[in-house]
Amino acid sequence: MTRTINIHTAKLKSRKQMEKDIPRHLWGWWHDVCPGQTLTMRDATASDLERCIRNPEASTDPADYLCELPADGSLVIKAAIQHIRTVSVPIPSNAQHAGAV
Repeated sequence: MTRTINIHTAKLKSRKQMEKDIPRHLWGWWHDVCPGQTLTMRDATASDLERCIRNPEASTDPADYLCELPADGSLVIKAAIQHIRTVSVPIPSNAQHAGAV
């Protein structure tokens, strides 16, 4: 069976929409840096949540987040996403990269 990784193209909500939909204490870097922009991301993992700084009241469930593509990428809460397109990409059997798989 071929292993895969989900790659997401996610358009973030506008700053105004984020401020309406997401409590202020849950805003992240994405609220200030790139509202309305499109990011290429992957599914978040438990190790991403351990590595990244989050508000103590934020979810600890990796399913609530996406992560930037590098192994050391930053988290984005899914509530900040307006539209998403997902492609499942096969992982070569000889892949050595452990950050996102």
